[in-house]
Amino acid sequence: MRKGTKWILWILGLMLAAIFINFFMNLYSFAYALITVLILAFMGWGFLAKLKNDVRQHEDYHRREHQYANDDIDRYTR
Repeated sequence: MRKGTKWILWILGLMLAAIFINFFMNLYSFAYALITVLILAFMGWGFLAKLKNDVRQHEDYHRREHQYANDDIDRYTR
């Protein structure tokens, strides 16, 4: 497992433990704030994954179009 993944899992575990402890101690506002932070983090992570996927699709499309253009040029110039 990569070092960054271990840190993320530790932070996630600590956040979940803090949420449960805050609910147990009747500190609901802190628990809900931590849940909100967790949701925002996951939304940001999903946004970055979608953005990376869109960039790859865009690059692949242009790479294919460029390859087809080169193939057409090679076929017609023989």
